[in-house]
Amino acid sequence: MVKITEKELVKYIDQTNLKVEADEKEMTQFIEEAKKYEFYGVAVMPYWVPLASKIVKGSKTKVVAAVGFPSGTMPTESKVEETKWCVENCSADLEIDVVMNLSWLRSGRYDLVRKEINEIVKAADGRIVKVIIEAPLLSKEEIVIASLLAEAAGAHFVKTSTGFKGFHGWRPTTPDDVRLIRSVIGEKMKIKAAGGIKTTAHALAIIEAGASRIGTSSGVQIVEGLRRLREWKR
Repeated sequence: MVKITEKELVKYIDQTNLKVEADEKEMTQFIEEAKKYEFYGVAVMPYWVPLASKIVKGSKTKVVAAVGFPSGTMPTESKVEETKWCVENCSADLEIDVVMNLSWLRSGRYDLVRKEINEIVKAADGRIVKVIIEAPLLSKEEIVIASLLAEAAGAHFVKTSTGFKGFHGWRPTTPDDVRLIRSVIGEKMKIKAAGGIKTTAHALAIIEAGASRIGTSSGVQIVEGLRRLREWKR
């Protein structure tokens, strides 16, 4: 098991709430909690970007906007405008997590995939862009191709999954997913692992496999689990 402190662990976590039914009270409490724990990021749908930026501004926590969520199949123009809107309406540090168009990927339209990601990178205007490839739905060959396309388009991270359980064939992200992506991109890019990461043991295994960031709605539980583990070993 990878050795890590609580202060180090929170810097891996993008605490996430992408529920469409969440109201302002829930989101405010969620963002405040993320700031309290000093998670690296707080991941929200674009509508909540202004609120999140207001709450975390001046803190150690960044705002992470989910663009093209969850399917990624809307027109490129929509994703680009969504990205620009998030940039214009965020007064804190911002990162963009955008869903790759898997229909294009699986149809062999690699030129369109690369061009779309590149346009979003430009629209992000220097901010970190993570490309969600939905690895659980892809073959190993498709994961390799998707990762290489994200790299070629100038993205900064490959992200494993949206974590959206409504997709047929969904499963949690595994350490093997991370290792495969790392074998493709080397050290040129970073990896964000997301999707079903709910326990401390799972999170530590994912980090050990090579992830630089973890997207999860269970950040608090993961950190508290590490705290209990350290206390038990004393």
